[in-house]
Amino acid sequence: MIGERLRQLRKAKKMTQQDVADRLKLAKSTISQYENGVNEPDADTLAKLAELLDTTTDYLITGDTVSKGVDASISPEEREFLEWVKEHVTGQFFYDFHQSKDKEAYMRSLKLIYDLEKGRKPGQKQGE
Repeated sequence: MIGERLRQLRKAKKMTQQDVADRLKLAKSTISQYENGVNEPDADTLAKLAELLDTTTDYLITGDTVSKGVDASISPEEREFLEWVKEHVTGQFFYDFHQSKDKEAYMRSLKLIYDLEKGRKPGQKQGE
């Protein structure tokens, strides 16, 4: 099970087994063995893998995605976007979103606003 989650997260980050091995100073064959369930990483290596793959050791071991309130399957960029949504979007938007038949259009619009806003400094007006 650890191996399946390692492979999924590695591929989601567009990393090869060699990339992971190089970053952790391990052999590529060691990463392959982890992913194929031949061997399991020790606690120290597991912690390094979790950090490298932006997840928790709980997720790698159990598949629990709620530890620390973070879904381990989303990227850091998506996490940042979701934090922005929590801080800036009102309940009315979510009511409208829930009622909408075109949720993808809502998400594209919200992502566009986020992309425009994320580079602005506090107090800076649009276009400045």
